[in-house]
Formats: sequence, structure tokens, C-alpha cells
Amino acid sequence: MNALLQPGLCLLLLASPSAPPPAEPASYASHLMVDQEVVINSRIGGIVESIAVDRGAAVTLGQTLATLDPREADANVREAKEDMELKRADFERSRSLAASKVVSAADLDEKKAQFEVAQARWEKAKTLRDYTVIRAPFAGIVTEKWARVGQKVIEDKDDPLFKITAVEPLLARIYLPEEELLRVKVGDRVEVVPDRFPDARTTGEVQFISPAVDAASGTFQVVIRVRREPARVVLRPGIAVKVRFAPKTAAAAR
Repeated sequence: MNALLQPGLCLLLLASPSAPPPAEPASYASHLMVDQEVVINSRIGGIVESIAVDRGAAVTLGQTLATLDPREADANVREAKEDMELKRADFERSRSLAASKVVSAADLDEKKAQFEVAQARWEKAKTLRDYTVIRAPFAGIVTEKWARVGQKVIEDKDDPLFKITAVEPLLARIYLPEEELLRVKVGDRVEVVPDRFPDARTTGEVQFISPAVDAASGTFQVVIRVRREPARVVLRPGIAVKVRFAPKTAAAAR
């Protein structure tokens, strides 16, 4: 028997320290959102002649949403074009006469200016004619439709006609405490879990980190680009989610 192990000696066995349990991922509450969501108004006054889309329709950039009665705008384009052609003829005639010293340089400059003003009015009339076609400013979904055939749209009144919501990119915004500033970087992967649909969890990537910390709250903004697949139906703007960072990029949840 070892000399140190004598009968009656009380032996205290010290267990070797075990490794601490792994930290839980940090979790932050957010709601899904999109960068682009706008209410569409008409740029000019007129009467709604036709509507090409309804709520829920997927639209592409520049797609026609509705049209206003174009007859007055068409008449304005024709009138402006005829005036421009008349001013062009006067200018060309004056330029020919100026070569023979019949018309002074000042008169020629005046005719040229009149022609250029008429040309600008024609271009403006064509632009206003284009505004009778109301188009989607970006690809997305028609989430609201207020336009009605026969509705009178008044210029500068901002009557809402449609609301378009972009489909991509799908984003989540969170605010992290300033002690996380050096632990999070653009490109970090995160887990995104809908509060009410945990089976629809997906992943995301840090897209933007605010260059400033809010002095009042001691937090800084982080924007996550969320991968929509595989739960395309569930993942939509407004859904409440939890954004979870791995322990290596954020401190454990408090």
C-alpha cells in the first residue's frame, strides 16, 4: 500500500473541471421588410380610362398599371408639333436670307430662339402624353388598388391609385448593443426564425452595419438580407422573426 494511503486517512477526490456548456446563440427580435414600397399617384390630371392590374398581381419594371384618357394630351402634342414645324420653317428661311445679308444676325438669333422654345414645348407635350400611362416604378406585387375606371384624378392632389411592394430583397433590421460592434461584420451568416412559423426558418447575411452608434440607446443598426427559400409563402414583409447570431460573432443572449 502506498505510504500516503494509510487506514483512516480521509481522501478528498477533486473532480477535474469540465468544459463550460456552449453559449446559446444571441437572438434579436425583428420584422421582415423590403426596401421598396411606394404608393403610386398620377403625375397629371385626367380621367382613369382603363386599369390593367388588380391586387396581388406581379408586375415588372415599366409595366402598365392604368391609363388616363389621352385625347387632350394627344391634341396638345399635335398642336405643339405644328407650332414647332412653323417655327422651324421661319428659322430656315431666315438662315437662308441671312446668308444674303437680307436678314440681320439679331433677327436670325430671334428666329432660332423661337424655334428652340417651340421644340422644347413639343418635347414637354410628349412627356405629358407619356404620363397618361401609369407604370410600375419597379418589379413587385400590387398590394393595394384604389384606382377606379372613370375616376377623376386631380393634378397635385396626390390621389393614391396603387401600392407596389417589392419582392426582393427581403430584409430584417436589428439593433445591437455597442459592445458587439467589433464582433459583427458584413457577410456574417445568421439564422432567421419566424416567431409563429419556426419550421420556416431560413438563413440570412449581414448586408449593412451602421457607421454610427446611437448615443441615447447605445445601439447600432444592422440590416440582414434574408434568404427567402425554402419558405417563400411564409416569409413576407411584416412577419415577426428572431435573428440569431452564432456565439463567435455575437455575445450570448441576455
